[in-house]
Amino acid sequence: MPASPHQTPSYRLEPGPVTLYAQLAGILRERVKSGAWPNGEEIPTLEELAADFNVARVTVRQAMQILMKEGLVSSQRGRRTHVTYTPAEDKNPLFLSINMVSSVTPQYEITIISRDEVPETYLGDPYLGKARGAYMRVRKIDFESGEPYSASTHFISLPIYKRFGKVGEEQVKIARLVRDKSRGALHRCHERVTVGAADLDESQFLKCPLSAPVARIRRVFLDAKGDILYYALLTFRSDRFGIERDTTEMIKAG
Repeated sequence: MPASPHQTPSYRLEPGPVTLYAQLAGILRERVKSGAWPNGEEIPTLEELAADFNVARVTVRQAMQILMKEGLVSSQRGRRTHVTYTPAEDKNPLFLSINMVSSVTPQYEITIISRDEVPETYLGDPYLGKARGAYMRVRKIDFESGEPYSASTHFISLPIYKRFGKVGEEQVKIARLVRDKSRGALHRCHERVTVGAADLDESQFLKCPLSAPVARIRRVFLDAKGDILYYALLTFRSDRFGIERDTTEMIKAG
């Protein structure tokens, strides 16, 4: 029997806290949104996908129902299931590492997950500086044009947090607020960027497949004594994150 023109490499889905059909939906969603399956493309049949992923036909059907509810694919009488998703024109990377304190756009939204006051021990190993005193811990998700691109946890020195006022972290980037409310105490700002795989919480918050590539930033603001005024752990979807820098001086130095 000839191979299907839609044949793709086999993947092994593993039973766990995320159901098989949800794992499969995440993989298929990524194919649609990445353009691997472009708008109008007829996608493989349930039988072909079941064979490719070594799962039951009902698992594939449940996964496809999720994509249909999200408006990514459509099934019509007399026609195979096809892609109906069209990428937004503004789906360019967000250069947020550099742009951490920039003014927000009309398309920018914030959802606060939780706020609680915590002792310095909750910061764990911040890699630079020394945690001192109480901090306000804020967990949030950032959206652009209705789509989540970042999930993060922020620790703000309590005296600085109390100066945020009415225009707080629900409307303005926290790094900007810390800068503006630190009363000149900021002495050093540093970031460390790594690449990893989305865990269960991150995949749910960012609407990306489990184990999809993500960029992680550890950000720290210190005062002149080396005490931590602000520490943040941020996770970005890989398709919405990038860093741009001028490396001219690095080349000249050689």
